Amino acid sequence: MKRRISDLLEDIRDDTVQLNSETPLSSERIKELTMSKIKQEKKPRNGKRIAFRILAAAAAVSLVTLTVFAVENLFGAGDWFRDILGRRLEEDRQYIQQEGLDITLPEIVSQEQIEVVNELGQVFQETSIESEGTTMTLTAAYADANVIHLYFQAEAPEGTVLPDGILYQFYDYNTEDEYWNILELPEGAPYEMSGYFVDVEALPDADPTDNRKDFHVTIYAQSGMEMKFNDGVSKLFHITGIYEQVVDMNGDEDGFVRLAPGAFTFDIGIANEAKVVELDVAGLTYGGTKSRTWTHDSPCKEFCKENLTGETDPETGLPIHAESWDYTVTPKRLAISPLSADWECDYTCSDERAVYNLSFRVVMKDGSSPLLVDGGGSYNDEEWSSGTKYFSTPIDLDQVDYILIGDPDINSTYKVYLP
Repeated sequence: MKRRISDLLEDIRDDTVQLNSETPLSSERIKELTMSKIKQEKKPRNGKRIAFRILAAAAAVSLVTLTVFAVENLFGAGDWFRDILGRRLEEDRQYIQQEGLDITLPEIVSQEQIEVVNELGQVFQETSIESEGTTMTLTAAYADANVIHLYFQAEAPEGTVLPDGILYQFYDYNTEDEYWNILELPEGAPYEMSGYFVDVEALPDADPTDNRKDFHVTIYAQSGMEMKFNDGVSKLFHITGIYEQVVDMNGDEDGFVRLAPGAFTFDIGIANEAKVVELDVAGLTYGGTKSRTWTHDSPCKEFCKENLTGETDPETGLPIHAESWDYTVTPKRLAISPLSADWECDYTCSDERAVYNLSFRVVMKDGSSPLLVDGGGSYNDEEWSSGTKYFSTPIDLDQVDYILIGDPDINSTYKVYLP
């Protein structure tokens, strides 16, 4: 039976070999991704608010089917997301510097990347939903099969403050009905609802004391699911208000404070033909012997005690642990689109507690490499694993030089070129 790797972390060390797959985010964005729940199967202030907003009738739950904005070619989805991509690139740069990674990023978001978003996106007619004094507007979106990015504008009732610097959600997932019905398919859909992961990011605000806020919402599909975000099938995204998520660091349930009321339903089903490139990984195997040493000041579990060397760190006085192991990884599948990459591999390891993922890096013709986000999680079944990684910023497949697969720490890598 398949298990999520995240379910194993309590007692099992994840020995995933990583090239650049660490989450390339600030501490605030890491907290947002971490605290967002995983649903299991069952004007920006810079002047982009467009004046011709059309208000729908107030309703407890309103449903809007979104249509493509008539002048899409004049103001594309890439224009809505340009500033978001620029901020993400800067966050990536800070992360690389903090971690001392040997990765080069492009200096700016290129026009080619904006064109990728335009090709995979839609600008929606500004049809807004008003409910209980709150107005929500979905302005633009772009997607491939595995991930969809949404740009929302919110206007809460007068007197409400939507501040910067807090963790936002569009639902209270301590409420069972809301937790299980954030996203749903209409009757007659060609497949059942799949697992997904929702990230709500509040965008910087020139006036953090007013009642308006713009949001970037990302929905990641868990890997191996039939649901596709870009197949044109209607997908109903429910918003039950604007909430502050109060993180409980003691391990109890988080709290949710509703800052603005309202119930809203948007059809986020969009259609495009995102290019997907299947790489030829047949016959590749990488691996070898790895080793590491570490210290920690918490009590050792039984398997951890086996790694004690009997020595102590001269600076901290903490006991030193050491271990070594042999492993191999055999890629079975690797496919990339401008927004994400699907992978599958077999692996062996002398440490039965270890779980390996496929390690790879996309290298562009200018020498830069986009960072990858593990938004959808990974799965494993004994000596097999699969997953989806998401590019922090979109890539132009025509500018890809090669994919570096393997473990550079032990000089076990392959360059694989796009067909």
